Amino acid sequence: MTKQQTTPKPTVFRAVHTDARVTVTEGADGPRWHCSGCSHGRTENGALEVAQDHAQHCAILPLS
Repeated sequence: MTKQQTTPKPTVFRAVHTDARVTVTEGADGPRWHCSGCSHGRTENGALEVAQDHAQHCAILPLS
């Protein structure tokens, strides 16, 4: 019998000004954040705090 692997669910924040999604996911390289509004994001330590801060200040509207 094998263990079932579970995929961690991303943490999602909403941008205050545009309602764009800012997601934080765990990857092989570490935590990564990405903004659906301005398409900015990167893998870095402290991604959760950076994503929260970005959601407070991003003013770029999503294209979709």
